[in-house]
Amino acid sequence: MDKKINRLIIDYSDNEALLNKIVVTSFCKFNNLVIGDGFLLPYMATAEDGLAAGIELLSKRCTLEDVINIFELAIPQSDKTTNGAVYTPKYIRNYIVEQVMHSKEQKLDKCLCADISCGCGAFIYTLAEYIHSHTKTPYSKIFQRIYGIDISDSSIGRAKILLALVALANGEIIKEEDLHLYCGNSLNFSFNDMQTIRKNLGFDVIVGNPPYVRSKHIDANTKKLLPLWKTSQTGNPDLYIPFFEIGVSLLNDQGILGYITVNTFFKSVNARALRNYITDNKLSLSIVDFGEQLVFKKKLAYTCLTFLTKTKSESLLYTRANIANVENKGNFIYSKIKYNTLDNHRGWHLNRSDVLDNIRLIENAGEALGDKYIIKNGIATLANDVFIFRPVRTDNEYYYLTKEDVEYPIEKNICRNIIKPNILKTEAEIPEKEEKIISPYDSDCNIIQEDFFIKNYPYAYEYLKTCKKTLDARDKGEGDYGAWYAFGRTQAIADNGRKLLFPYMSDSPHFVYAPQKDLMVYCGYAIYNESETELLFLKKILESSVFDYYLKNTSKPYSTGYYSYAKNYVKSFGIYPFSDEQKNHLLSLQTKDEIDNYIKEIYGIAI
Repeated sequence: MDKKINRLIIDYSDNEALLNKIVVTSFCKFNNLVIGDGFLLPYMATAEDGLAAGIELLSKRCTLEDVINIFELAIPQSDKTTNGAVYTPKYIRNYIVEQVMHSKEQKLDKCLCADISCGCGAFIYTLAEYIHSHTKTPYSKIFQRIYGIDISDSSIGRAKILLALVALANGEIIKEEDLHLYCGNSLNFSFNDMQTIRKNLGFDVIVGNPPYVRSKHIDANTKKLLPLWKTSQTGNPDLYIPFFEIGVSLLNDQGILGYITVNTFFKSVNARALRNYITDNKLSLSIVDFGEQLVFKKKLAYTCLTFLTKTKSESLLYTRANIANVENKGNFIYSKIKYNTLDNHRGWHLNRSDVLDNIRLIENAGEALGDKYIIKNGIATLANDVFIFRPVRTDNEYYYLTKEDVEYPIEKNICRNIIKPNILKTEAEIPEKEEKIISPYDSDCNIIQEDFFIKNYPYAYEYLKTCKKTLDARDKGEGDYGAWYAFGRTQAIADNGRKLLFPYMSDSPHFVYAPQKDLMVYCGYAIYNESETELLFLKKILESSVFDYYLKNTSKPYSTGYYSYAKNYVKSFGIYPFSDEQKNHLLSLQTKDEIDNYIKEIYGIAI
């Protein structure tokens, strides 16, 4: 979108009526259309509106896709956060609509269709365009067979404008009563009370982009409705999760659903109920997974396409796809994965059958890493910039830190050494990357009393007082930590011992041995064990190509080529029960190729 047009949208984003007039008038001017006396008449700008400059700019190029884009861009950021509104690229809409409509045996113009989170109507437009191009049915009749609902009254208003413009561009003038678009909450909206839908026993087709709203951003009214659906009755489900169940409940027995959603439901804890729902009902599910590729360029969300029917199936179909292949409407080879091989509690491993066989070999090779060893997260101060520092100089009594060009002495006896695994790759880096942390806790890891703090560590106390505003703002000012200068969480404060350090995410495995028992950890994980030999042995396994292969095929990918090393992903890696002789042999190996080949041989996999 042109910068000047972006500026125009921003300037009018708080005045919905005027922006709608600019868009409608510009579209008609660009396409040489006459409004007539239909639904769009009130949206034509007049000289008194003072919109001539904006119309002149926008009418240089204003297609239907431009209208969709403008309406999506005009949604306030607060609504995007709470309602999950986001522009779905045309090629994604086309692919989903073509797939679901191609599967229908009945006449397309007789299909009853819906988008139950329709936003500004992009999917409904795509449905209508597909049906019209294949049947030549007038849009006024097509719209009578397509339903839409959205929680935003503004979005519904713009969806009506979009569909009216679609009809107008094809020589039709429609009235508002021709459109079945409703403002409401899909979690409790009664579609089945409508005679046409009830008579059809549900919808034949449902498509869309369910709202991706994180649990913490869901508004209070919607949160109260989540327990209406089995898939969102427990835990902290994201808002898109119950939309699978809602959609399936609205389908008739021959119906099909096609969504683009985030792919976190494969493995996330808050989607366990959804995984149970799909497998318990043996729904026919096909997944086109985009992995680490970003469909929504300005939104860091990893997505997939899902197609669901009520037809009973013992398996799901899965494929990894390049975005370019979907744009080019390529064909995909799917892997059939039986539901009884999937773990709904721990998460689904979805991949090619040969990869899944290797994953099963690895996980069943021996005791799980998370059961055999202690894996812990680092500390969480919720204000690392306040507590953690790299001394600019030191003397016998103090470390010195600088903040905003002011130097502060900090008593050495209240400081501990700390390391950040996220920036660590080798043991040699520990000395140079080690930092200091002000630790206001006694030897029993209890928070020290304020009068004791002031008396024994006056300089550290005075420094923290200069940061009190920052510390008080943690947890939106509602945190109760026992003292204003305490860490935000008590996790890992008492952790002590030899350990292997590893990051939250990485492009390849780095497990760094740290013999310093009192070294604290933040922004990363640590595996604890008192035996140095055991940790060095484990290090060789976890830095091997076998572990790398396992993580890259089971954990969450990122667009940077990195993969998540979260405890939830590493803990199920099976540790083969090496004999003492085998351990000693592994420890004696020096080159990566020697280590990799030996571990592959032990695990019995070819990768």
